[in-house]
Amino acid sequence: MRVGGKDIVMHLEKNGELLTNDYSETYYTEDGTPVTSTPRDVDHCYYHGTIVNDSVSTVSMSTCDGLRGYFRTAAQRYLIEPLSGGDDGDHAVLKYEDQSSKPVMCGVTNTSWNADYPPITSKSRSLSNESVVSNVFNPRELRKRIFEVVNFVNMVYKPLNTFIALVGLEVWTDNDKISVTAPAGATLDAFTKWRNSDLVNTKRHDNAHLISGIDFEGSTVGLAFIGTLCSDHSVGIVQDHNPRAIAVGATLAHEMGHNLGMNHDDSSACTCSGNSCIMAGALSWDIPKSFSSCSSVSYDQFLNNRNPECLLDKPDYRNVESTPVCGNGFLETGEQCDCGSLEECTNPCCNATSCTLTKGSECAAGACCDNCKVRAIHDDCDLPEYCTGKSADCPEDVFTVNGIPCDGGRGYCNNGQCPQHHTQCVKMYGPSAETARTYCYEQNTRGLYYAYCKRPSKDQYIPCQRQDVQCGKLFCKNGNDNPNYGRMVTFSDCKASFYDDHTSDFGQVDTGTKCNDGKVCNHKMECQCEPGWLLPSCDTKDEHFTGLSRGRPFRPC
Repeated sequence: MRVGGKDIVMHLEKNGELLTNDYSETYYTEDGTPVTSTPRDVDHCYYHGTIVNDSVSTVSMSTCDGLRGYFRTAAQRYLIEPLSGGDDGDHAVLKYEDQSSKPVMCGVTNTSWNADYPPITSKSRSLSNESVVSNVFNPRELRKRIFEVVNFVNMVYKPLNTFIALVGLEVWTDNDKISVTAPAGATLDAFTKWRNSDLVNTKRHDNAHLISGIDFEGSTVGLAFIGTLCSDHSVGIVQDHNPRAIAVGATLAHEMGHNLGMNHDDSSACTCSGNSCIMAGALSWDIPKSFSSCSSVSYDQFLNNRNPECLLDKPDYRNVESTPVCGNGFLETGEQCDCGSLEECTNPCCNATSCTLTKGSECAAGACCDNCKVRAIHDDCDLPEYCTGKSADCPEDVFTVNGIPCDGGRGYCNNGQCPQHHTQCVKMYGPSAETARTYCYEQNTRGLYYAYCKRPSKDQYIPCQRQDVQCGKLFCKNGNDNPNYGRMVTFSDCKASFYDDHTSDFGQVDTGTKCNDGKVCNHKMECQCEPGWLLPSCDTKDEHFTGLSRGRPFRPC
């Protein structure tokens, strides 16, 4: 192909991450009867790739009825599309400079963004999406368009090591199942209710989006809940606002980003490879293809704080329509491990070239894999049933009873952990850090931005009651000059961290931390009796308290 006076060669690979083997389609007959099938004749003609000898290039392409898609060189972005609608006819290659298009907006009102978090981790994650489409007249053409949209979404999420798989497509061919109206908020609420009452009962999925031809009010073309993945509100709505599928794909990627905890890029510090980033509040003529540094940080914050379990439920890779590829970061049939390409791999337990364990390694990943060895019990709050010593993966979580003393009486077991002020200080300021003296914690009665128990809004700091001061802001001494997370206030050998975002604060004392003899911090930042004992004196046993706790720990294993 000759572009810009130069011959270019594309290296394309079929996007095996687009559909799962149990992908299904649901249509409705004239009388409203749903008909669901798993088509085996799907023409999978969707590719990702690069341009040979261009390290910054990307390609998202469909070969259905000719070449159609998007590619980017080091110097320019292009669209390619058939002129005659067939494989053999002429094609047009266009610079993507459609500056006549008016900007369109996401309807989400942003919350504050905060950059005080570690960079995104390299662990691969998967998200199964169900697309629901209303206002449709040609289901066959619709299928091709939705596949092209999701192919683009899949491409832009790859740098975040997140796997987007389409598990189902539902098309409302008879009539809309909800009231799809111009006010985007009303439509989102109606779709959320329908998803929870109907869709979740017919198709397993992590996330659902409604794509509609209706023109939402104003310049809004999408709306979604923020940070709700794996919950009842893991939904969004998108207007099919542009004849080019990649523009709609960018909007879908944006709204899914909200579900994954990302806010709008309202800061000049948010940068990405391009003039526009996926989470920009307005989608202009310059279709974005990458997430910003702010989005990456917000996503990692969401993963750390919310621990969305459905993202860790990997698809059965035997059911994904692709052959195993060593180096793609996903553990597939025939591989012992897969740590990404040779350039990306930082796992000493895995051979990136062969996707086999390195010599002497027993495992390469998993919550029970420690320094390439399968570990048994982690500490005195962990039972053998949790990490068996035979597998890198965890069986059902089973812990020592909450409230049993641990680490020589310095703490009490809480869901498999032994939370203590000291260990939290080490995490925040490094191995030489220690918890601060009582005087420092008494500052929590003042209700200042660095000393409080609760913060219901950005500028509201509720002081601790005197008996609860050990459950408010964490105070430390010694250690590193700056905290690993947040910004620091220091006075009289007292160090505390503070954050701009009131919804997340790593500088608070963890739930379950020992705050006095026989007492632990609860989720309300109150110092209460340890589990199994009753107020007010904490010396009376709770007869209803059981001997084992089951459930997910704050941090696996």
